Amino acid sequence: MEDLLKRLDTSVQHLRCLDEVFRAHSPLYNQMEQNMIRELGPEYLTIARELYAGGKQRGSNALNRQMILGDVIEYIFTGRAYYYAARSEENFQKFSVLVLYCVNQLLLLDTITINPTIRRAYIERLEQTIDPAILYEKAEDEALATALKASSIRIWEPGWEQYDRFVDSLLPKTLGCPKELVVFLELVRMKKGLVIPLLLIQRLFGGTEKVAPPDFLLLKRNREAFGIEVGYEKEGQSRKFSAQTSIPTFAIDMANHMHNRCPKCGENILYCDSVIKHYAEGTLWGRLQPDGKYRCGIECPNFNGQICTFANYYGKYRGQCFYGAQNAGDDRKDRHYHALCMQNESYVFNRAQRSIWEHHQVDFFCQIPQLEGTSDL
Repeated sequence: MEDLLKRLDTSVQHLRCLDEVFRAHSPLYNQMEQNMIRELGPEYLTIARELYAGGKQRGSNALNRQMILGDVIEYIFTGRAYYYAARSEENFQKFSVLVLYCVNQLLLLDTITINPTIRRAYIERLEQTIDPAILYEKAEDEALATALKASSIRIWEPGWEQYDRFVDSLLPKTLGCPKELVVFLELVRMKKGLVIPLLLIQRLFGGTEKVAPPDFLLLKRNREAFGIEVGYEKEGQSRKFSAQTSIPTFAIDMANHMHNRCPKCGENILYCDSVIKHYAEGTLWGRLQPDGKYRCGIECPNFNGQICTFANYYGKYRGQCFYGAQNAGDDRKDRHYHALCMQNESYVFNRAQRSIWEHHQVDFFCQIPQLEGTSDL
């Protein structure tokens, strides 16, 4: 993602140069600035906070840094890089590779929740880069940051609750953004209609009241239109949009609850290089097993020790988890784990320990970009 962010930063630098030169040489330009400040008063800063807000809180002066950072990431792909993707089918394949690798990177950013060393380095770098008055606009966040830099606490451990909102504010929706980008990619790939991303539009104006749109609009050739919401938690919002527009709206999500945190190591499970390659080429679906799962073969560059190093184990486990708990799911609930994390692990079966590696290696699989809730499109 480095070059993408460098170019984005260059765009901001370019605009700053333009602003600085005109402030230095144009009295009328400065007059417009002063008029704007006078007329808007404190609301000028309130509006500016929609571009960067130092924290996370609700209320009339909400700080939504994680949403803003997420919007910037989604702008890169749905606002600009998509111009490249639209030029040809070959370009869209390369765009798919770009999105899925960047999704992996976004999922890896969540590592600050379980890795104190990376977390400390990240907070210190932010403090060196961003004005503390902006970085810590939410008053109590600076004290939380100081305490967190000296702490080895990890997510899900006792005491994490006090840090959760602050840490979440430092990340660009690292669970929401990857899911929304994969949904965007899949909707375009399935060619069920014209896909209009509304991820950057939080409110629609012009009706009797402001309404929140769904994440996507799908326009079909028979003149039907559908609103698509990612996730199942916004039914009330979707109903209001449908009532105002007469456009039916439904929710979709990642199939099999993908993008899971491995309870053994704490890191998110990523997409394998082979999955990304075959997805972009359009050959992934022909490689699925009869049970609908993807299993790497020896041609996979990550195939090691009879499995892909990105492989999942979905099932039970009896043992220590990264957050200190014993018996994840108390042997009754299936969960997603890195298969390699399970090499020497087991669970109880018929009152005896059963080796996961010995009995379930043939069941290991790699996660794929797949949606549920689209069968009727």
